[in-house]
Amino acid sequence: MTVHRNGETPVTKLELIARQARQEPRSRFTSLAHLLDEVFLAQSYQELKKNKASGVDGVSVEEYGRNLKENLKNLVERMKAKRYWPQPVRRVYIPKGSSDKLRPLGIPAVEDKIVQVGMTRILQAIYEGGFLDVSYGYRPGRGCHQALKALDIAVMANPVSFVVEVDIKGFFDHVDHKWLMECLRQRVSDPNFLSLVWRNLKAGVLDEGKRQETEEGTPQGSILSPCLSNVYLHYILDLWFEKKLKKTLRGHAELIRYCDDFVICAQYRSDAEGLLAEIKARLAKFGLEVAAEKTRIIEFGRFAKANAEKRGGKPETFDFLGFTHYCSKTLKGKFMVGRKTSDKRFRAKLKAMNMWLKAVRNAAPLKQWWSTLKAKLEGHYRYYGVTGNAKSVHRYSHWSRRLVYKWINRRSQKRSYTWEAFEHYLELHPLPKSRIVHHLYHAPAAL
Repeated sequence: MTVHRNGETPVTKLELIARQARQEPRSRFTSLAHLLDEVFLAQSYQELKKNKASGVDGVSVEEYGRNLKENLKNLVERMKAKRYWPQPVRRVYIPKGSSDKLRPLGIPAVEDKIVQVGMTRILQAIYEGGFLDVSYGYRPGRGCHQALKALDIAVMANPVSFVVEVDIKGFFDHVDHKWLMECLRQRVSDPNFLSLVWRNLKAGVLDEGKRQETEEGTPQGSILSPCLSNVYLHYILDLWFEKKLKKTLRGHAELIRYCDDFVICAQYRSDAEGLLAEIKARLAKFGLEVAAEKTRIIEFGRFAKANAEKRGGKPETFDFLGFTHYCSKTLKGKFMVGRKTSDKRFRAKLKAMNMWLKAVRNAAPLKQWWSTLKAKLEGHYRYYGVTGNAKSVHRYSHWSRRLVYKWINRRSQKRSYTWEAFEHYLELHPLPKSRIVHHLYHAPAAL
């Protein structure tokens, strides 16, 4: 996969594709499927997590890797002969947040995961340079904290007075396959590669032993799905919003999107109302529907609190990426975006911690799962430890420790483990302390 040119530093074929995609934004790539050779797929295999559940064939990542060379040789031969068909995704159900409901999760076969990783790498090389700055989900070097910072800048440094919350109803289940393929054809014209995408979309689902056809949507659990969703929303939402819709507005407006979760900041209510109506119509054109109960316009910004108080109320809040955003002030009395862990997400995280502790307390000695507990707490702080959220992060740390003590004490019927003994154990084996990891605030510019 390495190309040498005129004594220059070697570059991979993916780098060459990415370079061409950036330099020639209207170019279409005619030959991509051949990149999925044994060497390329072996690299893709190395990106798989080894401890994940197996698909419908029951083959684990470790098992597939024991004879990796021969398995990949066979896979490539079938792909070249057009005899490769992805297996149905095995559907399992996992708890959904803090409720008793279950959400479906798809588990592809290992072989299909390898192909999906390879296809994702190719599509990212083509599209990443063309994606707009408004999107942050599942992109290299970008993530939720960059999206939150962009939201700060949008509201605090610009004349923003309204926020439009938009929730796409069951986005991943309702992506239109034909429209998605049209989006891909804007940059990809290799029929063999497009055929591989189509076959993955039509692979089907195996639910409790029964196969279900997939007429729409991207496969849940598929490594390819996040990339395909970004391509889809890039064309039907991002480009349309930036190049066409913004030109029709009276004032300032910004779109901030993390995969299918997005908000729009607007200067005027009339613009916000018009935006929402246009977005509903636009999404409907591509087979998508807005969830009415989760979609709304709120007054939000430097004047929202004063206006709400005049009406005898409080300024509204909105949730985005697991945080509740509210109107706050700096120590000097200037407006700022405040945020805390949303109540829904806080309850869900504590419930998940409680269920895990209940399951693990008797399954293994304390010393064996203590390191996992530390990793779970550290992961929570790394996500929710943002400026202004110290109180919520500390609450989570506090209640997690209480839950740890509760379940350690219930390992026997005697319940003789005292809080003092637990504190002594913590002194010897300390848990990570709650802390702020991400500093997001942007100094507001003078208007």
